[in-house]
Amino acid sequence: MRWSKHKSVVGSLEGCDVVTVLVGEEEREFTIHRKILFDSCPFFRSYLDEIPNPSKPQDGSASSNSSSSDSDEEEDSALLLPSEAPDMFELFVLWLYQRRRFPFILDKAIQTMNPDKARTLRNDLVRLHLFAAMVDLPALQDAAMDALQDMYLRFDWDMSPRFLAFLYGDCDAQHAMRLRRWAVAMLAWTLHGPEKSVPTCTTPPGTGLTTTTTTSNSATTDFNKLFAAYPELQSDYHMHLHKMAMSRADVRVKNPQLRLPANKLQSGERYFGFRQCTFHSHRASVGEGMCPHALAAMVSTQHPLPAKLPELRGPPPGRKLPPPPPMTMAMAMARDVRDVRDVRGRDKEEVVSDKDEEEVEQLLISPVGDLNEISYLDLS
Repeated sequence: MRWSKHKSVVGSLEGCDVVTVLVGEEEREFTIHRKILFDSCPFFRSYLDEIPNPSKPQDGSASSNSSSSDSDEEEDSALLLPSEAPDMFELFVLWLYQRRRFPFILDKAIQTMNPDKARTLRNDLVRLHLFAAMVDLPALQDAAMDALQDMYLRFDWDMSPRFLAFLYGDCDAQHAMRLRRWAVAMLAWTLHGPEKSVPTCTTPPGTGLTTTTTTSNSATTDFNKLFAAYPELQSDYHMHLHKMAMSRADVRVKNPQLRLPANKLQSGERYFGFRQCTFHSHRASVGEGMCPHALAAMVSTQHPLPAKLPELRGPPPGRKLPPPPPMTMAMAMARDVRDVRDVRGRDKEEVVSDKDEEEVEQLLISPVGDLNEISYLDLS
């Protein structure tokens, strides 16, 4: 869907400072608010600094110079991304303008899709994750990863050899790091999950997995070829099985499609799914804490910033503020109870209104898969 053309997504462009982005070999045109794109990340800031702003007069420009070639002016004032997929960039524009509603809009779109159209969207999400890694937008990487996990869970897709070959053969290792980590977990689930057999060639010793059954000869051959062609894939796969065994998790039960809505799990929950931030960019720093994206959405919804922040004033010169009184045990307990009540209250209030649902229904008349364009990535 052309989300970039809907005012309900990008708002009005009239009278605003905008920039033109030409994406793909066909140079599909996107018109984006300059400030929004400029503020998104250093990648776009560095390019936009070199693109003239038509709304600002250029120093020393004479009226005679304004009669130069229109085509040259348009080319000089546009940002070119010839190696990126236009359908992927549609998703980027949607996230750029609707970050908080991005998961909700995608979920509504997926509900109306058949598996073929969903695979097209899946391919665009993979490209979106890699693009976000290239331009250094961790929040966008995490949003794309969440959407991929949810899609694989909804359609119960397995990990395909072609997907793994793409990640390990065609992608930059740093950009595809988290996709690879998730794909390897999906490979273990594909081979060892319910109603599936284990190819003896892929089960290393010390993992606690049986090796008495085998998959079909074609599947075993495909994965044997992958491990032979990409030793790093085989190493990552064996390392994943080893980590699962060390944590007493069973890869036949622990489903990487299942993204649990927390990082601090109950004793039984961690055996069936993965933590909320397992494949996020901030996994190492969060630990069992709350996902920063979920926390930011909660704060922005419940406590929006005022239009003008009050001026902060310090104490008068020569006068020091008294130290705060020590916190008693009763005060600490009261604070903890209040925090729990606040969080529970927020969870109940995080409900999308009927008006928002109607607006999204109108927005998603034709999903991304209806663009009838050549697939830039076939991972089936």
